[in-house]
Amino acid sequence: MTADDTKNTKSTKNTKASDEAAGIQDQVLDAIKRSQDATLKIVGAWSESVAKLATNLPDMPTLPLVDSLPKPAELSDQFFDFAQKLMTSQQEFVQKLIETLPGHGAASE
Repeated sequence: MTADDTKNTKSTKNTKASDEAAGIQDQVLDAIKRSQDATLKIVGAWSESVAKLATNLPDMPTLPLVDSLPKPAELSDQFFDFAQKLMTSQQEFVQKLIETLPGHGAASE
């Protein structure tokens, strides 16, 4: 077996592993999406049922300062903005960490 054959075998194994990992990731994301869709349907049906019952209830008293609190969508946006910044920071850190390892930096490519 020549050096080129060994290199091609390693490349093929790496490609297969990458393809398998991508396939597993796709399956996980698909399962999460289906679960989210089912949850949205359940919450939507529950919300409609509660809304029908709530028309018969008396008005709730207004709490002081409630209007000054952030809305749920604002909190969600803030959370996910932070999470995206955190993930970007972590990704950059890992890339720099890999570059510092012997044989993995830009100079070895």
